[in-house]
Amino acid sequence: MDFAAVHRSIVGGDGYRLRYRTWTPPGPPRATMILLNGVMSHSGWFQPLVEPLAGAGVKLVGADRRGTGLNDEARGDAPSAKTLVDDVTRIIDAERIAGSPVHLTGWCWGAVLALNVAAARESELASLVLLAPGLYPTEVLKARMREQEALARSSPPAVACLESPIREDMFTRGPHLAGFIVKDALRVRHLSPRFHDIMTKLAMGATLRLGQLRLPMLLVLADGDEATDNAQTLRAFERITKAPVSIEHVHGAHGLQFDAPEQLGRLLVSWTATVTSAAAAREP
Repeated sequence: MDFAAVHRSIVGGDGYRLRYRTWTPPGPPRATMILLNGVMSHSGWFQPLVEPLAGAGVKLVGADRRGTGLNDEARGDAPSAKTLVDDVTRIIDAERIAGSPVHLTGWCWGAVLALNVAAARESELASLVLLAPGLYPTEVLKARMREQEALARSSPPAVACLESPIREDMFTRGPHLAGFIVKDALRVRHLSPRFHDIMTKLAMGATLRLGQLRLPMLLVLADGDEATDNAQTLRAFERITKAPVSIEHVHGAHGLQFDAPEQLGRLLVSWTATVTSAAAAREP
């Protein structure tokens, strides 16, 4: 079945028009999944997951971050961490369906943003899904950002002059690399010093909030990931005591939706069903 994306928009608190994508199942949705993209990517990069999830009755909302994807204004920049969190909450409010659970899903750096959003809206979410999260980047990524520190200090805060620390070939070395990623004119290749500071601030907030959340969490790691430090990520999640955590592994690189779409799709469909059933069982 062909699930075509519908482009939608809302206005942010500062007047910025946020454009994003939605995919709706043929029947009444049994759940809504909000998808947060990473630094370079946008919601179109979730396309491999659309058929398995929408086909299983899950409405998908690709909540493109301002300055990415369909949002051309201020490319690679953002005014503040608070604004980015507020943007996501506005999209959630616009797309939630009464009586249908909302699952917040963050991939790559989108997982960092998702953790901050979850802390602000925990009571309204059914679960938090973190795919190859950018909480703990590898030494390769950290070194690439350190090399640009002098440029960041000497450049105007809002000018996207810093190269994205993640390379295209870190996402996949399969057919999607040449066939989609390197051809994608919407990918963000440069970031502003201000956005780099926001990334650091939100990452600190995410690591602090990780152990405080009580939401059911699903962590999915890619066994060939060159961007996420899987060992450090596992240690952090194994220390969580307040929330139920499920940990899964898939085969492939950081762009796990490209390398293992069927496996990841099955995991996410099963997860949404399991969380819904568990919530129903707890109801009086």
